[in-house]
Amino acid sequence: MIIGILCILYYIAICKYLRRWNSRFPRFWLILGLGILLFEWKKNLLPVEVLRGVRFVETGILALFFGVEVLIASGMRRGASGGECRYLIVLGAKVDGYHLTDALKQRLDAALLYLREHPETKVIVSGGQGHGESVPEGRAMAEYLRKCGIAQGRILTEEKSTTTRENLVYSGKILLEDLQQNASETARKETLQDIRVGVVTNSFHIYRAVRIAGQAGYGNVATVPAPTTRIMLVNYMTREFFGVLKMWVVNGNG
Repeated sequence: MIIGILCILYYIAICKYLRRWNSRFPRFWLILGLGILLFEWKKNLLPVEVLRGVRFVETGILALFFGVEVLIASGMRRGASGGECRYLIVLGAKVDGYHLTDALKQRLDAALLYLREHPETKVIVSGGQGHGESVPEGRAMAEYLRKCGIAQGRILTEEKSTTTRENLVYSGKILLEDLQQNASETARKETLQDIRVGVVTNSFHIYRAVRIAGQAGYGNVATVPAPTTRIMLVNYMTREFFGVLKMWVVNGNG
């Protein structure tokens, strides 16, 4: 009963923080909370065998959940040692109309720190235009970096992607095109396996992003995790659980 109430209160807290009640994934907490309360109210009417089955399934789901969360947490650290990245790829996140959401601004601020420390590194900002977005994420990201002092010549923009996989696949094509246009003859022969690339995203997203990068052909990936607003961390970590399961089902764990 208490867990159900806490889920509903968490949903309300997220909505107040986001200043809207129609965000897609936070509804999970409302539905989960109401489901728990309904189950606790009606469980005495259920046969003992059904209750045992429910508890068995519940135990299995919790074991899977915590196992996946351990993997997600294992990626929540900086992994940019081993040399300067020639390119950063900043993975897109939702734009609220024309404005950056907190998650996206956190990614861009992490990229800014790296770009200021490594003036030779170029950055690819990656993200298309989704529901409720007045501009493509990549365009909004590029504008933010320019306003923060990053030269236009260091910024490459990808505006078609709608998923993490597309972020990395389309950005890889832009990276190789840039090499063909601007690099030496030797560098032009390099592939994504050869080039050190930094992936910038929020820390909860690093585990999945790195594995998708490997599947997309990147062979030398560094990670630049951005922080996450505390109140949203449990929400994002739970959403990422479903993202990891989808990655395993659709593309395997390679």
